[in-house]
Amino acid sequence: MQANQKLIIVLILFFLAFISTHAQENLTQTIKGKVVDNQTKQPLLGVNVLLLNSDPKVGTTTDENGNFRLEGISIGRISLAFTYLGYEDFVVSEILVGSAKEIDLAINLVEAFGLLDEVVITSKKDPRNPNNTIATVSARSFSVEETKRFPASISDPGRMALSFAGVTNSDDETNEIIIRGNAPNQLLWRIEGLEVPEPNHFSEEGYSPGAISMLNNNMLGRSDFFTGAFPANYGNALSGVFDINLRNGNADKQEYAFQFGVLGADLTAEGPFNKNSKSSYLINYRYSTLSLLNNIIEISEDGIPTYQDVSFKINIPLSKKTNLSIWGIGGISEDNKDEVEEDGFLENETFESKTYMSGLTLSHFLNKGEKLDARVSFSGNESDFEFAKKEIQTNENEGDSDFLRNNALRISLEYTKKLSPKTTIKSGATLSSLQYDVTTKELINSNSNTVVAENGNATMFQTFALAKHRFTKEFSTSFGLHATSFSVNKIFVIEPRLGFEYKAHPKHTLSAGFGIHSRRMPLNQYFVKVGNNTPNTNLDLMKATHYVLGYDWRLIKKGHLKLEIYYQNLTDLAVVKNPLITDSYVNGLFLNNQLSDSGKGRNYGLEITFEKFFANQYYFLTTTSIYDSQYKASDNNWYNSNYNYNYVFNLVGGKEFTIKKKNILGLNGKIIHNGGKRGTPLDANIFNQTGETIINQSLRNEIQFDSYVRLDISASYRVNRPKVSHIFSLDIQNTTNQDNVDGQFFNQKTGELLTSTQLGIVPFVNYKIEF
Repeated sequence: MQANQKLIIVLILFFLAFISTHAQENLTQTIKGKVVDNQTKQPLLGVNVLLLNSDPKVGTTTDENGNFRLEGISIGRISLAFTYLGYEDFVVSEILVGSAKEIDLAINLVEAFGLLDEVVITSKKDPRNPNNTIATVSARSFSVEETKRFPASISDPGRMALSFAGVTNSDDETNEIIIRGNAPNQLLWRIEGLEVPEPNHFSEEGYSPGAISMLNNNMLGRSDFFTGAFPANYGNALSGVFDINLRNGNADKQEYAFQFGVLGADLTAEGPFNKNSKSSYLINYRYSTLSLLNNIIEISEDGIPTYQDVSFKINIPLSKKTNLSIWGIGGISEDNKDEVEEDGFLENETFESKTYMSGLTLSHFLNKGEKLDARVSFSGNESDFEFAKKEIQTNENEGDSDFLRNNALRISLEYTKKLSPKTTIKSGATLSSLQYDVTTKELINSNSNTVVAENGNATMFQTFALAKHRFTKEFSTSFGLHATSFSVNKIFVIEPRLGFEYKAHPKHTLSAGFGIHSRRMPLNQYFVKVGNNTPNTNLDLMKATHYVLGYDWRLIKKGHLKLEIYYQNLTDLAVVKNPLITDSYVNGLFLNNQLSDSGKGRNYGLEITFEKFFANQYYFLTTTSIYDSQYKASDNNWYNSNYNYNYVFNLVGGKEFTIKKKNILGLNGKIIHNGGKRGTPLDANIFNQTGETIINQSLRNEIQFDSYVRLDISASYRVNRPKVSHIFSLDIQNTTNQDNVDGQFFNQKTGELLTSTQLGIVPFVNYKIEF
């Protein structure tokens, strides 16, 4: 606690020092971007771009490549309007313009049903609408600024998403994302259009999602997050989808950013390769500073987690119709704890992991309204984990180890055709070649048991076709099919998807979505040994049928009230085949058992979102989710899932203050409140008779611990100077030092059942300079 207090005091002193300073210069910046058709992404020539609330009026038009440029714009918050004959008007608001970096916007315009007789600068569009225009329900986009603004998000899109409706987590130390009561490992991650492993440090496929994101916000473009009934171009997902886009580097000038904080020191560089080309690069490198800080302030007596990562994107316009982009993200993590003595036991743990992903996208416009995207990627996760525990008095020992090597080569083609302003079709296919080498062992008193030992290759083939049709300006529908073939279990499934949207009034929108979705388990779960056999390779893909109804009301001018009700019918769930064991893979944990695909499940609930978009220097978002999540095990009885917290309430909001007309002070707060984690009591009869600590299978997840409550706050101060900006920030997670329950454990020495708690107060301090 003392170390945390010192860090907070130091940052507050920096805040005070910089707030007391100001510059007299009239600071300006360049705003540029590209305007494209929102369906085909084809550049639009001659779009009118107008800076709102400026006197005199400032504007320009786009060139043949859809590019525009406005120079000499005063720093601060600005709004732009885009108008184009035959397209709906669009306004992008509250863009933060700083003195160091140029603003580069990607604007998508929607083609109208008829020609516009006059230009009218209005927009009733929700700025949170997803980039994927096929989606009708349970979807929203998010910006890089939101990942910076939401308290304790520490620039991580996963932690930011915890404030959205239907989303929560169960562990302060990891990046778990629980959507509508589903396990975190039912979420699909995509980067630049292709599936990737969870992009987190300290991740272990099939066991843990990891703790710290490798997705540096300096690299991110506007991206999408889905919580149900997603369109047909997404496969291998049961709960939701994170669809991440990486931005292009500045193609006109060199720019840099350096930041130093508790979670890492990193450097970002971007710019053109040469003055005569529009090709650009963007690269970021980060190294963990936890070990560096430990030399100054004692953070931990045990081993200090370390990590580093690198990200890059290269964008090369080959011609007016063809573009090539190359990207990559890679990280290594290590968390080796020294041998410690606790309650009469010696414990030792080592963990190392590598996660890597890279890809290439070639985009080509065939004709007007036609686009072809070809993608290739290679990704994987490697992790080594060993744990050993020995009782000092008796020398009895136990332990386990996992050595996992998984990688995938993916090839994808996607075709988009706009038939008319009313109708757009998409189709595509992805072939994934999966390589694996997985070993899991258990050790009890020097007796080793091999749980998994398998290496080889597998393939997954996915294809889709979908269409969106706008019957009228108010009513549109989307429909499609997704098909999956998986070689391990020789399964082929077809998944229909359907969505509707009806704007009954400019302020009232009704929506609906339906879809069947499937997902495979991690490969090591299929190869669990039972005797000399691997019976789990015959398991079907787990499936979920999503039904969603939504209502959106523009209750306030720059905000909305949104309601969604949903029901998810889960089938072919992997459950332990032995009816005396009531566990299931829906609980999110690796199972050392023979499984059956006879399980069922159901998730249903109501979500309410009331949101004011950032405007007039403040915003707020409040969400309430009431839900139930259960599954049926092999004994034909229903049980709560591990993630059935029953309710989730989130409130996040913030206010900006302009200091000396140049600098910006931001204050934000967030409250998370959910029903509390689940637990299973011990079997009292067995313990009284034998002293063994075995859970009561018939009461699985019947215990619900005290509700989880957490208050996070953050403050940031941006100092703008000619061609350079300084940003100081402080995020405090669990500001009130709440003792939230993590779980129960049995103390073998004292014979007591004890409660463990999650993290206490955690400060995140950071300094960033842009130049």
